[in-house]
Amino acid sequence: MKYLCIHGHFYQPPRENAWLDEIEIQESAAPYHDWNSRICAECYSPNALARVLNDKQQLTDLINNYAHISFNFGPTLLSWMEKKEPEVYRAILEADKLSQQNFSGHGGAIAQAYNHVILPLANQRDKYTQVRWGIADFKKRFGRMPEALWLAETACNTDTLEILAECGMKFVVLAPGQCAKVRKIGEEKWQDVSGAKVDPKRAYQCNLPSGRRIALFFYDGPISQGIAFSDTLKSGETFASRLLSTYNSSSQAQLMHIATDGETYGHHQKFADMALAYCLKYVEDKTDVQITVYGEFLAKNPPEYEAQIFENSSWSCFHGVERWRADCGCNSGMHGGWHQKWRKPLRDALDWLRDEMIKTYETVGRQYFKDPWAARDEYIDLILDRSLDAQHQFFLKHATEKAWNDRSGALRLLEMQRFAMLMYTSCGWFFDEVSGIETVQIMQYAARAAELNKQMSGVDLEPELIKRLEAAPSNIRDLKNGAVVYQRFVLPQKMPLEKIAAQHAVAVLTDPTVNPAKAYDCEVKNFTPTSLSAPANHLYYGELTLYSLITLEERHFVFVALQQGATSFLSAAMDAPADKDALFNALKTAFDKGRYDECAALIRQRFKEVYPLLSLFKDVQRKVIDNVMNKVYEDTDRQFTQIFEEQYPVVRGLQYIGTPLPKPFLTVADFVLTSDLKAEFRAKDVDINAVEELMEDVKTLGLDVNGEDLRRVVSDKLTFLAFSFARNPADSAAAMKVVEFLNYMEIFGFTPDMTKAQEFVFLALKSLGKEKMSKDVLKALARKLQIAM
Repeated sequence: MKYLCIHGHFYQPPRENAWLDEIEIQESAAPYHDWNSRICAECYSPNALARVLNDKQQLTDLINNYAHISFNFGPTLLSWMEKKEPEVYRAILEADKLSQQNFSGHGGAIAQAYNHVILPLANQRDKYTQVRWGIADFKKRFGRMPEALWLAETACNTDTLEILAECGMKFVVLAPGQCAKVRKIGEEKWQDVSGAKVDPKRAYQCNLPSGRRIALFFYDGPISQGIAFSDTLKSGETFASRLLSTYNSSSQAQLMHIATDGETYGHHQKFADMALAYCLKYVEDKTDVQITVYGEFLAKNPPEYEAQIFENSSWSCFHGVERWRADCGCNSGMHGGWHQKWRKPLRDALDWLRDEMIKTYETVGRQYFKDPWAARDEYIDLILDRSLDAQHQFFLKHATEKAWNDRSGALRLLEMQRFAMLMYTSCGWFFDEVSGIETVQIMQYAARAAELNKQMSGVDLEPELIKRLEAAPSNIRDLKNGAVVYQRFVLPQKMPLEKIAAQHAVAVLTDPTVNPAKAYDCEVKNFTPTSLSAPANHLYYGELTLYSLITLEERHFVFVALQQGATSFLSAAMDAPADKDALFNALKTAFDKGRYDECAALIRQRFKEVYPLLSLFKDVQRKVIDNVMNKVYEDTDRQFTQIFEEQYPVVRGLQYIGTPLPKPFLTVADFVLTSDLKAEFRAKDVDINAVEELMEDVKTLGLDVNGEDLRRVVSDKLTFLAFSFARNPADSAAAMKVVEFLNYMEIFGFTPDMTKAQEFVFLALKSLGKEKMSKDVLKALARKLQIAM
């Protein structure tokens, strides 16, 4: 038998702010909010509904690629996806169920070490916890025990394999260069296969010192590399041809398998999700090769050979695991001449911090838990379910009397340990510079861990941590070293409860859609705001209680937010003082008398810490800026419309006598007509006559309004109409609306993105059956959307 298995390692590092459990807006990911959102739109979502086209570029099928491949998703990524992209999340879980039907009960999904720690470099307890958390997270989401666990960067040693086998894992996927030697089971002589010479087409048995066994799969290196870094994915035919060319005439079962970053399929290489879908369909329909997953192949073809690995090896570092602790020369290649001398001092600093926090956890932890390390291993149950019932069950099993009396303290200890592992996320060392966003992120987790350690032990480890980071040199002269990076980029990201309270006041003041009863992972109780307004000035003050749903901390604050002009904000919060009423009265009196600077001075005088706008979470900053920009846009639109209406008759007269049109007027006209067109397409029912009149003006003035901004609005309207049809595909009127809309868009020269509309209509037509699909309007709809019927 010839078998084919394609493995996708789908992973992004945790990006959430350590205090808010929310990802801050990332400008580099524009037009998306952050990189998780962007990669989901470009890769994770398209692979859940991958498009298969025929030679006429018509849509013939939609395939959930995940149901036909082997894959792993990082637990922290799935946690984000469950909250932010629930439809994609459900499609991934459903794919695993479908794959069990396809592959003799073996699901395509495998687990992953929890937050992508390089396990050979972790201490023994962290190795166990990372594996146990990864397995527990998988079981909670996929509803079954995983058969394997993906190792971050495939970094492996014998100790790691022992833990995997002990925890019930049946196999592991490694790079071919990680295999040292092989031999047929029962024979004595080993064959040296160093240099990636191992035969990847079979499973190997690894006999461990403990007496346990685990199977090893070494993926096809050249083809996996080619997929990631060449044009193999330029088409589905090319992809399938390359994979199918590797089999030989052997009568033995042959497994052709590859492993790459899952983001290759759509993010790194656009439309590669379609190439994957076409390849899978082609192999299933037209060849004698059977698509499989590792668990099924292993059950049908137990290992006949055994193998030994190179210790401390990985798939992305020629030097083993040095990329995550040394200046070994491995880097992204984007900054020629840059060094990575910062890697070792960074790891040394975090190792020191981890070991100091172990002292706290073991001494203080024994007061709170019967067995602190067993409690940490099972803390994943609370991470996955923060309900009061789950907390109660956890405390029944692990808590001492002190923990019952101080549940917040117990949870802060566990959170300290969670962040102590998050700070080892591999991406912090992978790239080129100590000030990179991934490295700053793990420093932020270290800062939060140190803060929690101080709360529970009274010992402030942060000053020594910063001192040790001075030994991590930056490639950027202005930044100097890791200590400067920490002070410049990490400290401003801290979000103590006081700052969360102040920030919440600004958010509620500037955005009416904000839930006043929720501030990130805190419940907001006893919220009693007072709002005062004057032209261009606002004062917002009152009291609130924040209750953390994670650590159960609860504190009562007074807060204030002062806005002077469009973008000058000053906010603050503190534990409610005895003279709070006098404070509020003083602020109100000054504001009522128009003494806004006096208000600001009083806030600075009474509150220990004040927060200007630029110190707040970027998403809150963006809300304020959007309000300002919306006002600017409205004012510009009003004024430009007046200019356009006054000058258009004059300009038309100039046109009749052949005079070139004034460029300032054309700028105004472009703005006004584009704005009016967007308003028409955003209306509940598009007035085609109005659009036609506007387009006549566009044509008369020789403008080109078909830019990305308007195209997005037109695409959204098409998607909405297609969705309306899909809700009731028997409604011929709904189908006709889509057809007519597309006809007019063709006349007007608009080229909307039809991807989502195609998907909605394709699935709707498929649900009707061939007999009902014979209606002329449905044929026209399919033809317009390039859907093969």
